[in-house]
Amino acid sequence: MEYNYNTPEEAIISLEKAYSNKDLENIIASKDFETEAKIILHRSNIALTKEAIKETAELLELSLIDHLQSNGYPNFEDVKRKFSDLREIENNLYFLYETLHYDDGESYKNKIFLTLINNKWRVAMTE
Repeated sequence: MEYNYNTPEEAIISLEKAYSNKDLENIIASKDFETEAKIILHRSNIALTKEAIKETAELLELSLIDHLQSNGYPNFEDVKRKFSDLREIENNLYFLYETLHYDDGESYKNKIFLTLINNKWRVAMTE
């Protein structure tokens, strides 16, 4: 399976493909846990120390693995996607909205935070 991180949309689709393929290694590779940790700590008014960021990022990764092992992997096959325009929050941190439309009529709208580091896009967090 080919995963691509050249654009924000490709990074999101690659993460969703990895979920559908139950490809834990590439799910982890598609994510930016450090930035997710920074967002969570900032929102919680907790000091952004290197130790707090590192520990939180590790917990987020372990929590994701545990959640997938306990609850199964989401399936994004045969979903139709629509993306909004990309907006920059600050240096190398962006967001866009993704709307997912499933064949059964269900639709979901997600706000997705992404980072661009070394010319590769990664998903930091989905709300």
